Amino acid sequence: MIDEKLDFRLLKVKNGKPFFAIINLEVSRNDNENEVIEEYHGEGWKGQGSIESVTMNGYEDWKKAVKNGLEFAFSNSHEKWKVKIKKVEGRIFTDTNPTIVGYVTILAFYKQINLELDSDLKNKIENFTFKSWENKNYEKIPNFINLVYEE
Repeated sequence: MIDEKLDFRLLKVKNGKPFFAIINLEVSRNDNENEVIEEYHGEGWKGQGSIESVTMNGYEDWKKAVKNGLEFAFSNSHEKWKVKIKKVEGRIFTDTNPTIVGYVTILAFYKQINLELDSDLKNKIENFTFKSWENKNYEKIPNFINLVYEE
């Protein structure tokens, strides 16, 4: 079951380009190490213009971006966390790409643990995300720690 109150949404237009994703995470403290549990409950592609939700099979680039976003978020926390990924939604190739998914994951995680990201670092990550529609970066996987796009 998904707690819809945990949905974190980003819908923004910057420089004429859309940025949209919905991420649902269940976050709790963990004793020993950071743990990520994938529990995608999506139905996939339904039709042109519809919101797509990640399924257990497929959407590997979005899933990798979520994990990269969490890896970045974990690196900026002194605690250990258990994160269940319940829902990832967007519109592939029109409003959503892997970098946007990863960025929204970072924001969703920080909101749940009530942690503010340093404003300079937040600006760098936001600018990195806003460049994700340029130079075919939308086809690449984001590395938020090094702020590079990987094949």
